[in-house]
Amino acid sequence: MPENVKERKLTTTHVAKLTGVSVPTIRRLAERGELAGARVGRWYRFERTAVDDFLARSERPLAA
Repeated sequence: MPENVKERKLTTTHVAKLTGVSVPTIRRLAERGELAGARVGRWYRFERTAVDDFLARSERPLAA
C-alpha cells in the first residue's frame, strides 16, 4: 500500500468496510473508546494503525 494511503485519516464508512461491521457500530466503538478515533466536528476520523490495532485485539482464536 502506498505510504500516503497509510497516513490518510479514515472515515467511519471506510472503517466499517475494512472491519465488516456497520457504521453505527463503528461510531459506538469510538464513543466508548474501544476504537481510537478523533472527533472532527460531527464526524470521526481514524488512523489506519488504530484500526489495525483494534482488529488485532478483536480477533479471537477458534476453539480446537
